[in-house]
Amino acid sequence: MRIRVYDHPLAPVAPKIFETDNLAEWLLDRYWVPSRINAQVFRGEPSGATEITHDFDALLHASEGEYVVLESPGTGAELIAIGKTLLVSVALQVVTSILFPPPRMPSNVNRTQQSPNNALGARENQVRMLQRVEDIIGTVKAIPSVMMTTYTKYVGSRQVEYGYYCISRGYLEITDVKDGETFISSITGSSAAIYRPFTSPNSGDAPQLLIGDAIIDTIMSVRRSVETDGFTLKAYNQIQLSAADRYKFIPGSAPGYGGNDVLEQKEKKPNFNSVSEVGQTITIAPFDTSYTVSQEAECIGVDRKYIDLGVVPSMFTGVRPGDQVTFSGWFSPQNNGTFTVATKAPDDSFITVTSGSQIDEVRVLPDQVTVLATPDLSSFSGTRTIIEVRDGAVVLSGSVFAYELDLGTGGTFVNASVANGLSDWTDQITLRELDRTQVWLNIIAPQGLYADAGGKSPVAVEFEIQIEQLDGSLNPTGNVETIISTIGGAVSDLLGETVERVTGWTGPARVRMRRRTPYLYDYPGTLIDEIKWADLYSVSPVDKLHFGNKTTVHTVTQATQRATAVRSRQLNCIATRLLPRWTGSGFSGAFDAEGRHVSGTLEPTAYLHDVIAALALDPKIGNQQLSDLDMVQMSAQVDLAYGVHPELPTFNFTFDSDSMSFEETVQTVANAGACIAYRQNGKIRLSFDRAQPYSTALFTHRNKEPNAETFVRTFANDGGYDGIEFVYQDPDTEQPETIRLPADGSYTKLKKFEIPGIRSFAQAWIRVNREYRKLIGQRITGRTSVTTDARALLPNARVDVVDNTRFKAYDGEVIGQAGLELVLSRDVAFEDGADHSIVLMRRDGTPESIAVVAGSASNKVVLQSVPSEPIVTALSANGIRTIFSFASDSARQRQAYLVQRIGRPKGDYVELELVNYSDSYYAMDGEPIPPKASIIN
Repeated sequence: MRIRVYDHPLAPVAPKIFETDNLAEWLLDRYWVPSRINAQVFRGEPSGATEITHDFDALLHASEGEYVVLESPGTGAELIAIGKTLLVSVALQVVTSILFPPPRMPSNVNRTQQSPNNALGARENQVRMLQRVEDIIGTVKAIPSVMMTTYTKYVGSRQVEYGYYCISRGYLEITDVKDGETFISSITGSSAAIYRPFTSPNSGDAPQLLIGDAIIDTIMSVRRSVETDGFTLKAYNQIQLSAADRYKFIPGSAPGYGGNDVLEQKEKKPNFNSVSEVGQTITIAPFDTSYTVSQEAECIGVDRKYIDLGVVPSMFTGVRPGDQVTFSGWFSPQNNGTFTVATKAPDDSFITVTSGSQIDEVRVLPDQVTVLATPDLSSFSGTRTIIEVRDGAVVLSGSVFAYELDLGTGGTFVNASVANGLSDWTDQITLRELDRTQVWLNIIAPQGLYADAGGKSPVAVEFEIQIEQLDGSLNPTGNVETIISTIGGAVSDLLGETVERVTGWTGPARVRMRRRTPYLYDYPGTLIDEIKWADLYSVSPVDKLHFGNKTTVHTVTQATQRATAVRSRQLNCIATRLLPRWTGSGFSGAFDAEGRHVSGTLEPTAYLHDVIAALALDPKIGNQQLSDLDMVQMSAQVDLAYGVHPELPTFNFTFDSDSMSFEETVQTVANAGACIAYRQNGKIRLSFDRAQPYSTALFTHRNKEPNAETFVRTFANDGGYDGIEFVYQDPDTEQPETIRLPADGSYTKLKKFEIPGIRSFAQAWIRVNREYRKLIGQRITGRTSVTTDARALLPNARVDVVDNTRFKAYDGEVIGQAGLELVLSRDVAFEDGADHSIVLMRRDGTPESIAVVAGSASNKVVLQSVPSEPIVTALSANGIRTIFSFASDSARQRQAYLVQRIGRPKGDYVELELVNYSDSYYAMDGEPIPPKASIIN
């Protein structure tokens, strides 16, 4: 066999040629004695794949026709006799290229989702009917969704609000439970019970966390009637005009009354304006219209004339021709009796009557004459329509009053019955639910109940409720249940009473209510006794023992001054998802197919590999198998990110959109931790975004489509942005906070964005610096069409691309090799004083960079280390020759690009969109995190 020995392998020197029958014996003969020579042995031309220096069997049984030995200075090594280990010192540099593509420039958070957890404002508990149940990942401030209609009861006359909410799918660790800004534990009479998945207040299981007293109520289907809006229950004597009131009848023909009659009250119990409205009709029936007056009087018999000698007002005030008058008290019998009035003096001083045989007579004090007047009221009775309502009066349509009726002395009003047809019962309110079993009513006294006539005393108001059964067509059946109860007290604060009735039937009903206690108009002091019908609930049983894989919270909040004074009325808490953690060989716990924790332990974790595994194995999200996950690889990538900062590879967010695919979900998680997720060999993996010292592919004119390449260099980036505005959710303030770079404010246009899942200042600071440096550093964009092996690339992978749009581009194929000297398909030029390298494309398409020096000719270079695999120098059925790219190290950096987009294959080529790469993008990774207060204010 032939042996070529290069004693100066890093220089263009011809080899020494040896021949032998046994390679092992030749090596022992040449290198047996201690020597300061290191040697590497290769089967054929030098490469990492052909080296056999440490392969005892290959050395002992060598049978190839040619071997190459590279000698280099070293500390020396002894080659032990055959039968023992052959030790040959190695000076081989093997370059390993690992794919570390950074994620794409983030886009803004999707704000169309419905969960208030992700909202920037209006973060209030909401009903999210038919929407995706929240999936909290990591730690977030949770604003639970309403699962049960919130309802109010009164316990011991205190208002208490009951609620039942969903925090998230899965198992959670809950802290800082608040109502608005106030801890539930600080609100008197309030409680919160947190129930883990597959338990609820209906299941009988104890809550995982109880704040305050135990809550007795179970979960019911409680529907509040919108028709009960807190209207006041008035007594019958507050809505129906009193028959004992006195009225004045003013004809429309009177001056200033516009042709419409007016009915005026004296007592106002109740006032017209509180019980009347335009268009309403009233029925008028004056009844107590006769009155008696005693005065000094004179009778002139010949004229049948009766004269009032008394003082004003006259005894004949209010008397009209046609009225009946009855006299008594005269000495002459014929002057006494009942007569019809014929005429009356304009000043009410005398009247004449139509019949009788009167004689002259005068009566003065101490004797007086008494007259009983009975007016003619036929024109005042009847049903009239109200066209205007005033304080203590109504204007009626038409003018039928014959004259102003105000009988008696001193302007005494006429007693009359004025009926408005109102009832003290409320309208009937229908409860349609077929499964209804209970009716709840809340009756309140908003100003309290008390009477004060020099000292506060209790007041009790009685009310009556009727619940009537309805048939399937909502027709009344006549089956009525009546409840009479009382609310009372001697306080000026709100009082309330809840009436809970389990009816004797299940199904529809209608409910009405009234106040039974009359209002005391004549109470001598202050009387506060107003009551209102605040709420009506139709209550149906809930037969579910639990509500599946959800962490829920049952609350009771007493409406104390502290509770109602909170700035923002909302239930919220800090929620952390509990997941199985990757231990390096398996998971710490497990779920069944429904999501129930069945073994091991769950831990609070937000690390990317734990989160992605949980989402992937969840049947409702990823529905993947453990075999689809490369947990070891993902864990290693998380460790790399952890090395930059412990909070960098974490994700804290609430998934709530049902239009998000599993792939989008995983990419969202990875992006928050500065990673990109991809699938390789059927397994989901991660790649941490960090400085990439080596490229993953090489593209020269030998694997590009001819004349299909453009590069654009710009002074400013697209859009003219020169600064970054980054929004993240801060765990200290639980509010969105903003970081702007450059920090000195020397920007003119900010590129605004937010990355879902970032909940740490350190995490945000590292990411915003990366994106800012990319913004100011990415100035070259390119588009090229390459061979279809580019389909194996990932977005943001670093690749070397020779710019073939320039005149001098040193790329091509290797056409020959002699030891470490390569013969290239074109001449190359070395720059004085600069280091140079050649990039060789391996068989799998990945590049390998090796330092070189000038060879023995302008198209030759000498490798300074051994390539990792054999170089192909001849065209054959195995494929093309090895592709190369040559450049100085400074120029080499200019060939590094990040893949932004990989197009669909078109024939034999795939289009790539590129942007220039720089290590400076990651320059701040190792710098100390500044104090948050110096960046955010």
